[in-house]
Amino acid sequence: MDMWNRVGTVVGPAALAAMAIGLAGFQGTVMPASDTAPDRGSAQRQTDETIKAKIEKRLRMDDRLDWEVLEVAVVNGHATLYGEVKTPEEKGLAALIASTVAGVNGLTNSILVEPAASRDRQLAKAIWKALRTVPALDGNDTLRVRVKNAVAKLEGTVAHTLQKRAADKAAASVPGVTTVINLIEVSPQSPAGDITQLGNEKLEQEGVQLQP
Repeated sequence: MDMWNRVGTVVGPAALAAMAIGLAGFQGTVMPASDTAPDRGSAQRQTDETIKAKIEKRLRMDDRLDWEVLEVAVVNGHATLYGEVKTPEEKGLAALIASTVAGVNGLTNSILVEPAASRDRQLAKAIWKALRTVPALDGNDTLRVRVKNAVAKLEGTVAHTLQKRAADKAAASVPGVTTVINLIEVSPQSPAGDITQLGNEKLEQEGVQLQP
């Protein structure tokens, strides 16, 4: 009995000390992981945006595709393609182009094959054509156009309010477009480029003027 008490006296505090050390180590391991989780998520989103931009650039460079009516989404390196093409070969080509971009670890090809272009697709192409006639938007690769049921949604980034208004006016001028939802963001740090004096004068002639 005395021996049991002596053993219990020795083991009890040692066990408690070991548990305390283990608990402290466990807490110290968890806290940094929790602190860095948002950073990893943010980094992944930035990586996905970079991959998306590269895929879109590759699609734009291939004149065998109507890239204007194609859309790209990337989540955790997995790319998904949307839109319409005329032939199965074009659908396969778009997938091949996307799959060769560095960082793509998976691909879902949701592009529809429609030999006869839908009305929304025709409107989207017409809007892109109108946007290309705007001098102040020349070289802006951030712009995106989506059309559903004749409602056009504009997205992207420009450096000046004038450019946003010009894009809105160009899209609204396309026959058949019923509504324009302009979600383009104005950022002075945008790499879209500055408005030249010539471009400014051209826009003013078209009835688009810079806000005072």
